[in-house]
Amino acid sequence: MYYILFNPLSSNGKSLQSLEKLKELLNNEGKQFEEKNIIDCTKELEQFLKEIKNNDSIIIVGGDGTIHHFVNYLESYNIENDIYLYKAGTGNDFSRDFKGKIIKINDYICNLPKLTIDSNTQRFLNGTGFGVDGEVCNLVNKGKGQKKGIQYFKNAIKVFKNFKKFDLEVIVDGVRYNFRNCWFSTVMNGKYFGGGMKLSPSSERLDDELELIVVHSISLFRLLLIFPLIFIGKHMWFKHVGIGVVKGKKFILKSNIENTLQTDGEVVENVSEFIIER
Repeated sequence: MYYILFNPLSSNGKSLQSLEKLKELLNNEGKQFEEKNIIDCTKELEQFLKEIKNNDSIIIVGGDGTIHHFVNYLESYNIENDIYLYKAGTGNDFSRDFKGKIIKINDYICNLPKLTIDSNTQRFLNGTGFGVDGEVCNLVNKGKGQKKGIQYFKNAIKVFKNFKKFDLEVIVDGVRYNFRNCWFSTVMNGKYFGGGMKLSPSSERLDDELELIVVHSISLFRLLLIFPLIFIGKHMWFKHVGIGVVKGKKFILKSNIENTLQTDGEVVENVSEFIIER
């Protein structure tokens, strides 16, 4: 039996259309589900995970935020069911790595990297970013009606103009790095962020490393020239000329000022230090 986890808030409320398309697809393929098996994961997820049987399958209807919410609940449960994704979000940075309408994701939501701020820990799918990245996600989350990649780009231009750059100390697997006049730093598990921007083209979800990308020590003019290239991953041409890249398993990041942090698009304000581990 298939159970559908549905986020009515995903894709600015347009996920109802995606839910209807999924139901039609399942009916056409003769896959069994019932209306009572459609679960609002913003309200009923915890009870559902306690009661589901091992031979049932789960289909998640939603985007990055929905999956992020789901995988952090999974930490408390021993779930062995087949888990699928039917994408219905605005950014969909997780699903961009896969082809097909219904994607089996079990292998990609196990052993996820974790972010720790003070004593609070959460898992993440795509990446966690600090600086302009966090400020832009904050604005995007308040916006409506546009695709997330377009919103991200437009809001990034707004943020760049008034952004206060910061200095960053990073310890990666015991090795210390210092970056000055940073615009943003993002630790990536997947390739994409911001609704389709290919920030980390060499990242592989199933390997044992994460990739830190730091944009620093360049003028706003040069940054605006480089920034559109992130959509196709060609910003990496500018390694060591304003873009620092470090791979590793454990990252300790300390900024000289508080800033806004985003994790899979979810925002935390007033952060100056955090730890990321694979």
